[in-house]
Amino acid sequence: MQYVFVITYGRSGSTVLMRLLNMIDGWCIRGENMGALNLMALVSARLRSAQAESSANSGRVTHPWYGIGDVNPSAVGSALSSLFEHEFLRPDEDTRVTGFKEIRFTPDHVSDQDYTDIIHFMAEEFPNSRFIFNTRSWREVARSGWWRFRVDLGNVRKCIEAADARFKDSSRELGTRAFCIDYADYKDNPEGFRPLLSWLGEELSPSQLSAVLETKLKHLAFKEDERGRLLRLRRAFYWRIVDRIVG
Repeated sequence: MQYVFVITYGRSGSTVLMRLLNMIDGWCIRGENMGALNLMALVSARLRSAQAESSANSGRVTHPWYGIGDVNPSAVGSALSSLFEHEFLRPDEDTRVTGFKEIRFTPDHVSDQDYTDIIHFMAEEFPNSRFIFNTRSWREVARSGWWRFRVDLGNVRKCIEAADARFKDSSRELGTRAFCIDYADYKDNPEGFRPLLSWLGEELSPSQLSAVLETKLKHLAFKEDERGRLLRLRRAFYWRIVDRIVG
């Protein structure tokens, strides 16, 4: 089994990428899991840390970390990744590539160290796994979905740009196992998917690529702007300041 993970943040085009990947024969890329694998990864990381710090003399029944030295972190990590594959990914018998897309990798969700531990866990516990880091202009993100209800645009910008920096660092460390793509690469441009498909060693027809972009998302469609007049005015004022000063 091969694994591909789409690492990103909300309103970046990741659902479009998921739809693209699932068009490939033999692929099964699941959607978000509320960061469930993140938690599993952190269990593994915490266990290794606990052993490194407290395993000495932990065989004594009077030791506060009694028994921690006998736990096998590698076995725990393997069991957790196997559980995730069987219960979350659930690939069919004819699936040759599986994985998922997840948006909970920003500083709003995990610290720098936790993010590093999560990516490390994924890379180690899912052999030969590959990572697609998907980004989008923070300005476009801030104007989309739930982000547009926030008035702290400075914090939104820091959050997205910090996540972009994380992804860039991870891509550099993972080398050929990573691919970076931006929403601008494929927005209204089906052929913008070609470099990604080439990296994956897969092929889709022009009509298939066009079909990916023709399907519009409806899960975050708002019939009315329920934010209220004051919030709309406040956002408009903030954007004017940002456009003139922040750049």
